[in-house]
Amino acid sequence: MRNVFFYVLLVLCLGSSCKGEDAVDPPVFLYTRPDDKSVDVVLNQEVSVGYDTEIVLADNHGITVNNEKANVAANSRKLLFSLTLEAGKSYDVVIPEGAVRNSSGGKAAAVRFSFTIISDNKRYEAEEATLTGNAAIEKTLSGYSGLGYVNQKEGDLVFKVTVPKSGRYQVLFRYANDNQRKENDLWVNDVKLSSIVFDATSSWKSNSLDLFLREGTNTLTIKKNWGWTYYDYIEINPAAEIPPFDISANLVTASPSKEAVNLYNFLKDNFGKKVISGAMANYSTGIEEARWMYDNTGKWPALACFDLINYTTTWGVGEYTGMTTNVEDWWDNNGIVSIMWHWRDPLKKTDEFYTEKTSFDISKISDPNSDEYQAMIEDIDAIAGYLKQFKEKNIPVLWRPLHEASGGWFWWGAKGAAPCKALWKLMFDRLVNHHQLNNLIWVWTSDASDSAVDWYPGDTYVDVIGMDIYPGENQHGSQYVNFDRVKALFEGRKILALSECGSIPSVDAMFEYGDIWSWVMPWNGNYTRDDKHNGASFLNIFLKSDKVITRDGMPGLK
Repeated sequence: MRNVFFYVLLVLCLGSSCKGEDAVDPPVFLYTRPDDKSVDVVLNQEVSVGYDTEIVLADNHGITVNNEKANVAANSRKLLFSLTLEAGKSYDVVIPEGAVRNSSGGKAAAVRFSFTIISDNKRYEAEEATLTGNAAIEKTLSGYSGLGYVNQKEGDLVFKVTVPKSGRYQVLFRYANDNQRKENDLWVNDVKLSSIVFDATSSWKSNSLDLFLREGTNTLTIKKNWGWTYYDYIEINPAAEIPPFDISANLVTASPSKEAVNLYNFLKDNFGKKVISGAMANYSTGIEEARWMYDNTGKWPALACFDLINYTTTWGVGEYTGMTTNVEDWWDNNGIVSIMWHWRDPLKKTDEFYTEKTSFDISKISDPNSDEYQAMIEDIDAIAGYLKQFKEKNIPVLWRPLHEASGGWFWWGAKGAAPCKALWKLMFDRLVNHHQLNNLIWVWTSDASDSAVDWYPGDTYVDVIGMDIYPGENQHGSQYVNFDRVKALFEGRKILALSECGSIPSVDAMFEYGDIWSWVMPWNGNYTRDDKHNGASFLNIFLKSDKVITRDGMPGLK
């Protein structure tokens, strides 16, 4: 009988009625967020610990983060930490045994985990990038970082970079190029952003630009344009704050015409608010592209650009009236007039302006007795005669000579920065002071390289800084990389214009990233009319945007 009683009691106890407090089932640990020993954790990462049942905190839980009492709360089956995470910092989380319990008092086991937040300053070695084409790791050049460097040749480099939060970062490229200037294309997250200029250097040199990167992992690809550049590493650093624009109050011409002042004040007041639309003459003197835009969209662009390309040639100074009539009509219809100059060989030996097709030597600008100097003066004087017609008609002109000089493909840039700057200043003095042309607004064309400042004639000779950017087919993304770089190089003192382009940046892209150019002007022909660059469909959207100024939206400037 005694044995039967003991058996029944044993069964009842096994049925849970005889458990003590310590025998209550505890919460079972499932996971931590982030995982233990994680690195490159983003700043907005939730820090938590998960359990298999609803939990409560012990009164004196003793949970710590980096040896400090943690701000923590139980939320259903999750332990949530309230932390302000810092870039580059490591965290050690300690949860003692019994700090976490269930409603029955069951004590969870101790948990400890650690993680490190992404640094906002990190180096990525080129030899650790993914290489395509015939790009190869080499060790021939001395002074490299890490285990080698990459000779790009005709290949590409793909970097995976991680940042703690979305925003602007400075990306620094350490490179060399056998003392030959190179350009290659930068793609970020499969979007082409910019061509990067790598100035000529015989040793390792750094180049940097600011990029918008999204929180977490981003793909940065250096794609071959010219190729044949050596890369040591890239570095990601916090971007410096860009100060606001502080545009020059007045034109550089001492006593500008009333109309030039009105136009400049309009450009200043409008800058950063809306984008002025433009069109390039197809045959240098006409409005074929502007008319094509109107015929296909019902909108005239606000700006028309003409070219003095054939006005100083071997067959003599042209006596053209077509451009004069078109300029006058455009101004009379409330349009903005811009004139550029593909300046043919002043010695009239070749009628060419490309460096490879003419031997004209701009360096003779330093010798007033040379034939070259005298030829340049003669051409400037001839051009002054045309420009004077517009002064007499009270027409202001956005005057853009000596464009794209730093590229070296035109004779005026073939001998470097010094003679080109001297020619700019000579032209300014000759047109403004000698010929008394006070209707010109001087537009100088820059690139985004570190050496751009070497080519700059100076604040007293330039009213507006333009950029000529041809991003490739169907590339309507923002050009903020170039915009921000040139703004920083020249400290925001001048209005910035997209003085020539292939594909126009979309309105949404410009206003999202802040590269709100004063005006944009696609080149003529296919660059305007072909869908792979712009075309009727794109221009219908662009020209009808309330953020784009067309000719019918221009104020009176007379």
